[in-house]
Amino acid sequence: MTPQPPKSNTSATTSGCFHPKQRNVHYSTQHKYSQNMEVATTKGVLSHLSRLEVQKRSLKSQPQQPGGVKALRATVEALLTQRDQLRAEIQTHKNIKKLRVSMDKQCTNEEEETEEGMDEDSENSNLLRLMARHTQLKDLLHAHNVVGGYNVVKTRQGKGVCVSVATFYEGVYLNTYNLEIDVKPTVRISRHNVPPFIPLNNLAEQSNMQTDLRTLLDPLSQHLNAFAGRQQQFKFVKELHKSVEVMESNVLCSLLVLKFTVPREKTAVLCSLDYTDCTRSLPTRVHFESDDEELPESPVWKTHCSFLMETPVHKALITMRKTGNIV
Repeated sequence: MTPQPPKSNTSATTSGCFHPKQRNVHYSTQHKYSQNMEVATTKGVLSHLSRLEVQKRSLKSQPQQPGGVKALRATVEALLTQRDQLRAEIQTHKNIKKLRVSMDKQCTNEEEETEEGMDEDSENSNLLRLMARHTQLKDLLHAHNVVGGYNVVKTRQGKGVCVSVATFYEGVYLNTYNLEIDVKPTVRISRHNVPPFIPLNNLAEQSNMQTDLRTLLDPLSQHLNAFAGRQQQFKFVKELHKSVEVMESNVLCSLLVLKFTVPREKTAVLCSLDYTDCTRSLPTRVHFESDDEELPESPVWKTHCSFLMETPVHKALITMRKTGNIV
């Protein structure tokens, strides 16, 4: 007989089978390990929560820092001071308003009523009257300039006058131009600082300045304010519209050529604005040029053409950009 090799237990181990006793020992070991892990985890969470609770109690028990209290007190005092100043300013404005009403109406009875309660000999009441008078004169001067008034000062012992013509655009005063005019023996312009491209001599010849000086000053003011308006518009175009390129302009601001970019097609468009009427700040002709010959004839760009002739150019460009027609 052929001798049989001895039996080994390695087959049971490698096959993953355990002896019943071994299986029970393995299960009990795993069970104890999981119980220990649960206990350790529970203790860890509880200890962490207890530490947080202790930290919270310690923060509550700590006294507030003296530096923080001082800073808060300083802030409160500053706010109270600011409040008192605002209240004083409001009261001052109310008093000035009352005095202005009395001055404008020039009524003695109402003046006595509005000034009742104020000491006539006090320094505050005198200061309030001066402030009210100052605001009144300032408003009168503003109204005088707005309605086309001119500041006239006598010179050379009444033999001449100096006339100031102020320019403004959108409520902002700009440059002031002066003319020295001889009134004896005849009325004539002796000196001025009007720009040379303004046709001052032609305006003087067409006017009746010997009998009415306003026939010269009114057209001159119209020319100067139109020039100031165009100049400001060109300035706003450069400041507000960085994507719009200024290709050409002149000193009189009677010609402006701009380069637009259509966002979708990335097509360049040249826009020419002609200001042939120098008494207006709006163009008299608008022309578009583009490689896409159909674009200037489209209804959208025809609408833009009309819009640019009726709206200041810097405002029209804002609308065109918001509607997505230019970059």
